[in-house]
Amino acid sequence: MQIFLLVLLISCALGVLHTYVIYPLWVVTGARTRVPAEVKGPVAEGDWPPVAVLMAAHNEEQVLEEKLRSLAAQDYPGRLSFLIGSDCSTDTTNDILTNWAAKDKRFRPTLFTARQGKPGIINQLATARGPQPANNSLQPEVYVITDASVILRPDTVTELVRPLLNDARIGVVDATMIQTGGTDDGIGLAEEEYINREVTIKRAEGRRWGAMVGPFGGCWALRAAAYTPVPDNFLVDDFFLCMAAYERGYLGVSSAAAVVEEAVGQSIPEEFSRKVRISSGNWQNLVRFRKLWWPFWRTPLAFAFFSHKVLRWWTPFLLLTGGLAWAVLIVSSGYESNYWFGVLFATTVNVPILLLLLDIPLSILGINFRPARYTHYFLAMNAALLVGFWRYLTGIKSNVWQPSQRH
Repeated sequence: MQIFLLVLLISCALGVLHTYVIYPLWVVTGARTRVPAEVKGPVAEGDWPPVAVLMAAHNEEQVLEEKLRSLAAQDYPGRLSFLIGSDCSTDTTNDILTNWAAKDKRFRPTLFTARQGKPGIINQLATARGPQPANNSLQPEVYVITDASVILRPDTVTELVRPLLNDARIGVVDATMIQTGGTDDGIGLAEEEYINREVTIKRAEGRRWGAMVGPFGGCWALRAAAYTPVPDNFLVDDFFLCMAAYERGYLGVSSAAAVVEEAVGQSIPEEFSRKVRISSGNWQNLVRFRKLWWPFWRTPLAFAFFSHKVLRWWTPFLLLTGGLAWAVLIVSSGYESNYWFGVLFATTVNVPILLLLLDIPLSILGINFRPARYTHYFLAMNAALLVGFWRYLTGIKSNVWQPSQRH
C-alpha cells in the first residue's frame, strides 16, 4: 500500500513538473537550431492568395474603431476582405460596422439578430462567402481569424500568410501575441508573463516539430482547405480548428514576424470566468481529439499535445491526488517515523494558502507582493480548470459568450 502511494505521489509530482518546467525547457532548447518557416525564401507578388479576415463581435464599441483601423491599414499584397459578424450587438457596434462598410468595400458585415456564439459566427462567415465569382481563384484560400480586442500591425496578415506559401504542408500559423497594459493592480503582470511564456513554447513547438499545440485565438491564419466547421456548443473554436487541420495532415507554426497586441486582463474574477469557459471547451477538445494525444509517445504531435496541454489541464487533479496520497502515506506509516516528511507536507500545503490569504488584503490596499500575487493567480486559474471540468460533465448547452473587457 505504501509503495503504491509513494509511486502515485511521485507520478503526480512529475506530471506537474513536466508540464510546467521539464517540457518547456526541453522543447525550447531543442528548437534553437531550427530555421523559422516564415523566413524561408522570397514570395513573388502574384503568388499571394486571396485572404478573408473572419471576426465575431458582440458589443465591442469600445475597441472596434481601433480594430477596424488596424485591419484597413494592412499592407497585404494580395486580395483582402473583412467578413465581420455582429452577434446581436445592442450597443453601437452595428453602426460602426455599417459606416466602415460604406466607405471601404473590403468590409462585409453581417448583422445577426439572434445570438450565435463566436464559433457559430465564424462557421457562417467561413461558409457564406456571397455569390461565386467568375474566377474561382478569387475565393479566399486563407482565413485569418481574429478577435475585436486584438490590434494588428500593418504587416500582420502578410506575415501570417508567408509561412503557408513557403511550405505547402503548413496549414496553421499563429501570430505573436504581445500583451500591453500590465500593471501592479490585479493580475496583469502575472497574466502577461504567462502569455509571454506560452508564446515562447508554441514557437519552439512549431520550429521543432511543425506541431504548435493550438493558436492563441486572438489572430491566426488557417488554410481554407483545412477548415472544418466547429460542432455546435463547442466553446474553444481556435483549438478545434487547429487540431482538425492536424487530423488532415497539416502542420502548424507560430510566426515571430506576425505581431499583434492586446490589453492584458487585470481582474481575477473576469479572468477566472474566461478560463472556466476555456477549460470547459478544453475538455471537449481533449475528448474529441483523443487519438491525437494518446498514446503520447506515438508522434511528436501526441507528445507535445500531452505534455503542453493534457497534463496542464490535469494539473489541479494531479495536485489534489498527490496531496491526498502524501497525507495518507504519512498517516499510514506513523507520524513519529516521518516527522520531517510531515513537516515538508505541512509547509507545501500551508505556504500557498497563507500567501493567498495575504494577497487578498494586500490587493485591497493596492500592494503587489509578487510571491503572493502569483500564487493567487496560479491557484485561481487551476480552480477555474476544476470548475470548467464540472461544467463539462454537467453538459454545455450553449457557446454564447461575453467578450472580455480588455481596453
